[in-house]
Amino acid sequence: TASLPQAAVHDHASIMRVIGGIVLCILLAALDQTVVIPAVPAIANDLNGFGHLSWIVTAYLIVSPVTTPLYGKLSDSFGRRRLLMVAISLFILASVACALAQTLPQLILFRALQGLGGGGLMSLAQAAIADVVAPRERGRYQGYLATVWAISSIAGPLVGGWVSDHMSWRWLFWINVPLGLLAMTM
Repeated sequence: TASLPQAAVHDHASIMRVIGGIVLCILLAALDQTVVIPAVPAIANDLNGFGHLSWIVTAYLIVSPVTTPLYGKLSDSFGRRRLLMVAISLFILASVACALAQTLPQLILFRALQGLGGGGLMSLAQAAIADVVAPRERGRYQGYLATVWAISSIAGPLVGGWVSDHMSWRWLFWINVPLGLLAMTM
């Protein structure tokens, strides 16, 4: 394919490494949609911002799907791998900014920026499957991604509640850094 080196397309170990990175991208994007919800009261209490709580979650959920077609179109021109690296980088940087946010408006802005990266994680991960997996095998790998999404939908609120109760809501964003770097490496 145009996005990945030809050797990577034919080498099974490389394909599995790429698939692992893709799964991590989906995990990051899916968890970030659900993990923050139970932490919203702790965030509001910490940032003294009870007026616009819904925007903590909504900012991510609005921006992420809006950017999906843009990433798809841009990846046709610039390559999926390059754009996926941009999306992961943006997601990681925005996660750090979210963890460091001092006010509710800052957190909302940074969540929107995180959604900008998250939209690329979702769409480009799906498209990358088509680049590295033969057409007859794609259904199986799409099933793996759907499984990760389903597990994230269940685990996200549980993890978010536990982390905000026993640690700090800021750790919900800090954990994205090593996972994102691992996804980039893979």
